[in-house]
Amino acid sequence: MPPIFQTKKIPIYLIALFFSAVSFTLPGRAGSDVARLQRLELAYNIYLGGFLAGSVDVTIASDGKRYRINNVARSHGVLDFLVNFRRQNDVMGQIIEHAAMPSEYAASGVWAGEARSVLVNYSDAKGLRFTARPNALEDEREPVSPKLLSGTVDPFSALYQAILRYEEGKKCDGTSKVFDGRRRYDFLFAAVASRPVAGPLFSGSAYVCRVRQIPIAGFAKRAWLPHLMRPEWTDIWVAKVQDDLPALPVRLEADAGLGSMVVKLMAIGGRKYPPGEEPSEQARGEEVASDANSQR
Repeated sequence: MPPIFQTKKIPIYLIALFFSAVSFTLPGRAGSDVARLQRLELAYNIYLGGFLAGSVDVTIASDGKRYRINNVARSHGVLDFLVNFRRQNDVMGQIIEHAAMPSEYAASGVWAGEARSVLVNYSDAKGLRFTARPNALEDEREPVSPKLLSGTVDPFSALYQAILRYEEGKKCDGTSKVFDGRRRYDFLFAAVASRPVAGPLFSGSAYVCRVRQIPIAGFAKRAWLPHLMRPEWTDIWVAKVQDDLPALPVRLEADAGLGSMVVKLMAIGGRKYPPGEEPSEQARGEEVASDANSQR
């Protein structure tokens, strides 16, 4: 592995990427004559060095032919003091021959008091079109060459594709070309050995998918939070939390230099506790039973 991962300081976009990485999505039930829309709400907490750093709430809908993902994230604690992060992502797309093909990707939010937004439209006739505010020059970054945009998808669709492969009985191995409206990079997916995991909603053995990010173009010249290092990899634990639901990401982890950055699945069916709070053992059992009934 090139030494770039060990030597470069982490710009703030990598924290945003870790926020969005929890949005692995609900695989559609393709193949039936009448596709049934499935909707799932997931809540996650993010911890840095053992302290609450952020929260993510994800809403996913798919009928096996189309998918839509909405992701709302924000920073907490010391990280909130440093960067005041708020973000909402929305992506719509189609599932064509077991491939996730986005039609529109939008992101809006606030970084350190600065409003930021991205809109990417995908069209066979006109190709990829995008707008970003602030633009590359205003954001002190090199613009991404149009030659690098062909065949790219948004980061959420790339992660969705990995789950589609998993649901088809394949490993998460593969490469996705990603453009998020500002940066061009590749995701490299690789299956690693299953591992035990203990969490608020699931404890047991989980399938682990390792994701590496290879920077290509469009990255900021400014370095944020210099004591954080660019993670060499992010591991995602995927498991069946409920029999009537597809496998879900129950834990994510990466080494961020100051300590492990960990994401935990906290709730299914919407957030039930404020970020940072975890239910008791008795409450966990009651919630899992209630969630199973509500999903039927």
